[in-house]
Amino acid sequence: MRRTLPLILLLAVMTAASSAQTAVVAGFRASRILNSYPNRQFPPPAYWSGTAKSIAAKFPGSVPGGVWIVSLYISNGTTQFNFPSNGTSLPYVNFISTDQNEAYLKHFDTTGVRVWLQVEPGEANVDTLISVVLSRYKHHPCVIGFGVDVEWYRGNAKLSDSAAQRWDQTVRSIDTAYTLFVKHYGQSWMPPSYRGKVLFVDDSQDFTFSGNPFGAMKSEFASWGAKFSPNGSAFQFGYPADSVWWKAYADPVKTIGDGLLASVPTVRGLFWVDFTIAKLFPVTSLRPEAPFPSSIALRQNYPNPFNPVTTIPFTLRARGWASVTVYDLLGRPVARPAEGVMEAGDHAVPFDGAALGSGTYLYRLTAGAESVTRTMLLMK
Repeated sequence: MRRTLPLILLLAVMTAASSAQTAVVAGFRASRILNSYPNRQFPPPAYWSGTAKSIAAKFPGSVPGGVWIVSLYISNGTTQFNFPSNGTSLPYVNFISTDQNEAYLKHFDTTGVRVWLQVEPGEANVDTLISVVLSRYKHHPCVIGFGVDVEWYRGNAKLSDSAAQRWDQTVRSIDTAYTLFVKHYGQSWMPPSYRGKVLFVDDSQDFTFSGNPFGAMKSEFASWGAKFSPNGSAFQFGYPADSVWWKAYADPVKTIGDGLLASVPTVRGLFWVDFTIAKLFPVTSLRPEAPFPSSIALRQNYPNPFNPVTTIPFTLRARGWASVTVYDLLGRPVARPAEGVMEAGDHAVPFDGAALGSGTYLYRLTAGAESVTRTMLLMK
């Protein structure tokens, strides 16, 4: 019995470790794109942990967690971290004066929520971003890895095998238990052959082209999973472009999640996006506030719909650098009507969509640590 007991314990530990590595993480994608939330207030820590647990409860055996975005792409190759520089200066990287992550990660540490810390890198050196982020937050048990949104990597450049391998090794050199994920909607943007320990994330959206949009989603995601098998795959869904069909389900999160689990054997992550999460999981603990923050205000373009010229009005409360960028529904920048140091006050920027096709577009105002996004409709 003395000889067999240690063996039994060892097997139990190995089994538990294996289960932890293969468990599905179910929950949210969270970013500080504030127009996704009521009163443009980022929800408190308890909202995110409660939402993650509510989502995970729909899929027995899953772990509550998600994608926690720590940098957003601004423009001209620059990404902005949502924490201070502590004296560090990096090419193509901006910082803000306060740490917007620490209180949330501390809360997740004690509530069993697990997160990947994700960046939108632009032209910044990804190896450096990995080091900066994980060195700052690696003491948090809730952190399980690092993510790169490749749609925002060097002008939507395709990811090479050598870069993917280097990032994977850099992440795991900080903690061997960490996982790197890379994300895109197109398989051809992923590394051609390198797999390592990488998790592959698909954030495809707008399946309304199909008479059976949910079937089209499952087919797209099943193809993604098969392409990168035996590595794990994860999926972001719940985008506004697809709400026309998923809002008809009594429980969209469970219906879509169950469908993906049945269609993709290698699912390791199910993430409902922040753009619509408050519609399904209402935020109830916000302070009453004015519709806009004190620093910036982005208003509806006029005319809207338009063909092909419209005006984008916005207000800056203080002098500083700001930009207005137009994106398609896949999140790709298609125009930048304004950028530079601007004076405080009201502004109106013309936008000419003559080179674009008809459809819905997003336009984002960014100034300092704030960003606001609205939609507009080009009809030709």
